[in-house]
Amino acid sequence: MCKSVVLVFFIFSPYFVAPENGFVYDYNPSNFKDRIEEMDGNFIMFFAPWCRHCTDFHPTWQELGKLVNTKDSKFAIAQVDCTQHFKLCQENDITGYPTLLYFHKNTFTPVEYKGTRDLPSLTIFLSEVFTMKSEKVETPKDTNDVKVYSGMAYLNDQNIEKFISNGQHFIMFYAPWCKASQRLAPVWAELAVQYAHNEYIQIGKVNCMENEMTCKNFDIKLYPYLLWVVNGRIMGVADANSLEDLKAYVEKMVLAENHDPEKFMKKKKALPVARISEETFETFLEKDLVFINYFAPWCAHCMQLGPLWLKLGEKFQNESRVLIADVDCVRSKPICETEKINGLPTLILYKHKKIVNVEHGSRPLESLISLVNEHLQESSDTSEEIVPSDDNSKNQSEETKQTKDEL
Repeated sequence: MCKSVVLVFFIFSPYFVAPENGFVYDYNPSNFKDRIEEMDGNFIMFFAPWCRHCTDFHPTWQELGKLVNTKDSKFAIAQVDCTQHFKLCQENDITGYPTLLYFHKNTFTPVEYKGTRDLPSLTIFLSEVFTMKSEKVETPKDTNDVKVYSGMAYLNDQNIEKFISNGQHFIMFYAPWCKASQRLAPVWAELAVQYAHNEYIQIGKVNCMENEMTCKNFDIKLYPYLLWVVNGRIMGVADANSLEDLKAYVEKMVLAENHDPEKFMKKKKALPVARISEETFETFLEKDLVFINYFAPWCAHCMQLGPLWLKLGEKFQNESRVLIADVDCVRSKPICETEKINGLPTLILYKHKKIVNVEHGSRPLESLISLVNEHLQESSDTSEEIVPSDDNSKNQSEETKQTKDEL
């Protein structure tokens, strides 16, 4: 709050622009009551032009006004100059500057904002006070059901947790009064239409004005906020506002069937090579034999190996004990670092999660097939034998250790 320093009034008074030149409405005794009765909500700053805290805060308040005070908005960001409208400020018990009060529609008992004067905190406050007013509205009986129209999933506090627990979701968290949210809305709708029939991704949105609990759980502080969620876990935050950029982000993030262990293992569709990521590495490694091609998209030798690796995958496509896979060391760098990949391409054969063979570079297809069959045969032979002696186990362990050291 500010102390009175009347002498500097004229220095700072031009700083507060008229509503037609700025983004904040100027309220006075003649329009104050009407605006409270007309608008769904009014967030008003009571200030004095000579107050240093007011002038410091003014750019932030203007920015909030720019976001909220759009043509069809039902909410208003406004200000009252208490040096010009002393009586109006007195009627609202203003004793210091700036004072920020939120008035619900037709309610002249305001909610005072006492939080941090930054844009994220102010927008969260707006969501909270609107939700307080909306809580009295009876919740529809079917809010647990997710409604999907034109590819868009409409999510709320009741249905989001179960919905996002399985699968991949791209979700926009927004506030209706936010100008940036309004600009993105038609683009987001078009994105949903374009992916409406894609079985691997669901586009959705959450209105934070009506679903405070969800937005608090996801720590949403700015609007719009775009989250990529896989099986209930946040896997990415998108910074894009054009349809082209959003589609590029989806194509970068989406895990198609060859990324999905459950679908790939069940062989629901004919896919010869599994694409392994950080999230699926351990799951895919559960197969008896897993042969992985560690590559990078920029690597010429890797590109030459690609067709051959697909043929290897096709060869063992119907063998339930074998998985032919690859790892993109650009997108899944932590895996390649953990496995000590220092050359590309590197081909590693795992048997029961242990490294049994390492190749640096390509080999003829027949040679790769023979290698896999050889270890398959060994697995079949061992399964018929009694548990090996301690000496054999020790030798096997030393061989495995030596193979890892070669990496």
